[in-house]
Amino acid sequence: MTAPPAQQQQQQQQQLAVAAASALATAGTVASAATILGAAFAAAGIRRAVLHRALGVVMDHPPDRAGFHGPAGAQAARLNLVRRAQFLVASARRLAADAVREASGMGGPDALARQVNRERRYYGQHLEAMWNRARAAEQTDMAALDYGLLLGWYTWRDSRTSPECLAADRHNYRADRMPPIGFPGGVHAHCRCVTGPPFPGAPMVGGGQFGTLPAAFRRRG
Repeated sequence: MTAPPAQQQQQQQQQLAVAAASALATAGTVASAATILGAAFAAAGIRRAVLHRALGVVMDHPPDRAGFHGPAGAQAARLNLVRRAQFLVASARRLAADAVREASGMGGPDALARQVNRERRYYGQHLEAMWNRARAAEQTDMAALDYGLLLGWYTWRDSRTSPECLAADRHNYRADRMPPIGFPGGVHAHCRCVTGPPFPGAPMVGGGQFGTLPAAFRRRG
């Protein structure tokens, strides 16, 4: 039985993202990444020239590899790689649609520059989110050195606090298992949540079983 077109497109999107993540993790240049991905993207109707443009946007700003990396940082790095790959696929599709319009005479003399600038602007937003995620993970890793893998979530409560952060306040989470909403400080662009010692007997962020507290905290409870 043939899958519906929408499901086929979603599967193709996922396959392209997986291939893109692998290429971004291993290729050092736009040319080498294009060589790896050329056939898969061509099968999706995206020409090599368009792929080069999208890769140029993404690979001009690789993620920062410096700093402390523990279990939280490793998870954030993997998630950031996935997000970069997903952006690459979406960007290539947008640029491919632009190319079709250009071929129909609907572009203009500066169309290509405007399109690439648009993608760089979009990618800048992604970069900010990735940097925020990495910083939050680093804070969690540093706290884990003091308190262990089980940590507490501390939310700054006022009229600007988001519902997700309010729900996570005074819950626990594990540094080696990223909560569904991310780590404290990385839930959204201006997240003010921080991490600290775990709360005795508190539920886990996002549900699930209570964490196992270190002996010193169990005695306090």
